[in-house]
Amino acid sequence: MRDRYRAKSQDRNKREDAARPPSQAAQNPSSFPEALSRVDESSVSAMAPGDVFLIDEMGSVSPNSEPAFHAILACPLCGSQVLISTKQYLGFAPILCAARTCPGFFRIVDDGRFVYLPVN
Repeated sequence: MRDRYRAKSQDRNKREDAARPPSQAAQNPSSFPEALSRVDESSVSAMAPGDVFLIDEMGSVSPNSEPAFHAILACPLCGSQVLISTKQYLGFAPILCAARTCPGFFRIVDDGRFVYLPVN
């Protein structure tokens, strides 16, 4: 029974991946954004690759704690929205895209410039 369920879910995942065309950015590496582009709250639902919306301006729960997330970033490779921490936004930690079909692994440096990292 479990094997049949596992086979069905694998078939479904393959169909989903085949139905999604690869992003244009993934096909043409020279089209990757080089820097962040800040957007306001009204543009969050229509973010383009490389857009960022800062959410830390909403205030933290306590003055002594750092918020868990600092911004919403549209992956510069596929455009999927990813929550990032303050350390990631400032370049102290790399960012890994959470989309299933995206190999996005990068760092933000020098006030918003992307550095794409190799995936091992």
